[in-house]
Amino acid sequence: MAAARPLHRIPGLDGLVLGRMISTATQTAIDPINHPAHGNSSNWRFQPGTYTTKQLVEHVAPLLNSLIAQLGHDPPGAVPSRTILIEGLRSCLATTGRESTLPIGDASDMTGESARKEMATQAKRIGSLLVRCAQDAPPPSATNPQVSVRSPCEGHVWTRDVADLLIGPRSNGNLMQVYNEWLHQIVLLRDGLLPFENFDEVQLNVKHEGTRPLEDIRSKFLMQIMTAQVERTTLVDAAKVLTAPGLPSGGYGFQYASGIVMPISVFTGGPSILLRYVPAIVDDSQHHELLFDYENKDYFSVPREDIKEPDELIPSASSVPLMKLSPSTPKLASGSMAIETPPEAKTFSQVRYIKLCGVFEDGAQFSVDVGQVTRGLRYAYRIVSSNVDNQNGFVQHWSFGLHKASDVLSLPNLVTATGDSDGVTLHAIQAGNAMVRFALLGKLYPENVVLLSGNEQPLTRALGVGKGFGPRLVIIGGEPVPS
Repeated sequence: MAAARPLHRIPGLDGLVLGRMISTATQTAIDPINHPAHGNSSNWRFQPGTYTTKQLVEHVAPLLNSLIAQLGHDPPGAVPSRTILIEGLRSCLATTGRESTLPIGDASDMTGESARKEMATQAKRIGSLLVRCAQDAPPPSATNPQVSVRSPCEGHVWTRDVADLLIGPRSNGNLMQVYNEWLHQIVLLRDGLLPFENFDEVQLNVKHEGTRPLEDIRSKFLMQIMTAQVERTTLVDAAKVLTAPGLPSGGYGFQYASGIVMPISVFTGGPSILLRYVPAIVDDSQHHELLFDYENKDYFSVPREDIKEPDELIPSASSVPLMKLSPSTPKLASGSMAIETPPEAKTFSQVRYIKLCGVFEDGAQFSVDVGQVTRGLRYAYRIVSSNVDNQNGFVQHWSFGLHKASDVLSLPNLVTATGDSDGVTLHAIQAGNAMVRFALLGKLYPENVVLLSGNEQPLTRALGVGKGFGPRLVIIGGEPVPS
């Protein structure tokens, strides 16, 4: 009898279980003898299989090796052809410069925290890794000097040194296409890795065309990155291309044969838009590819209800420590994640809902859609140094309503606070732990929700963030331990 797979736990959520770990030691090995660019075949093609990022770069290396072999020996004292061609790749993967294929700019020149800055940092990290992988690719034991490939011009701008080399007397039309294919495969790989925080670990499934399936979504994805308007749907769809291409569009995460992909915010509690690959499976049914979708695709239209009257009302609490403010919430007795098939789904639906479920010691229960939690994490306001000095900028007179988390989470609908909430400016809720904090983020309507750490900060700090109208819903404490 096979041993049970170990549980996958989320450290930041007090070890909450999310599926079971799986082995990833199934990636395709590269056979240097039978590889099409090493053997007798002259027409290069990709060998289908599962690859890590490093392995995939190594798999296209025969294109570069054959190109260099066909160029012949470098003249004495000349810069080596390999150096010129790899430096051309570096320039194409850069986020600045004439040859950049993603001219988003340098993250160090961007102020504040934004999706554009995060993606600029991500692109730079991935580009550096891909160049290192190209440089470190093992030299071939044998090279096919006859390899050829039909590679349409993709509009990538070559460095002047590359142009001099490949348009010069040592080259020919076929070699220009070989270089273009090598370059394009790696540029597309960079684009396909952009959604993944741990891009060096993700397992990629490729077919004969390599990374070219990314071409269909590339323009839309890169345009959103350039304009700092990256939609979750586009990010997740881009992540599926080289992992789970059989899944429909949409969702906030997914499962495929090599693991699960979820927003990194589920593991860290931060505002990052990126995704994390985890070698685990949450559903052992016959369907390897599953889409984790929002229970409510349009949360604007779902029923809402106003938060109840506070347990305690304080006219001004700026001098009272946070931990002494919130009324005592019963401790959480148990917590779990549940996988559900949509009620209206057909027998073999690929869609699943993930619910964050909990029971308090007083018997109060909650079940919150994890998709809505990810929305809450993305749209919540956080206290940063730039807004601390403006804590009285919106409100001249304030009052504080204190609520129990168990009371809020027991309500059936999304919870909001209107301007008629008994004149209360801030509705404060003590989270207690990371799981309750996450549950509150999935229960509160994500419009004027503020996250405040539980380290004795005054509640008035929440007045400096959020919209200038309406009360604020303030979640206190419960920060997860990053994982």
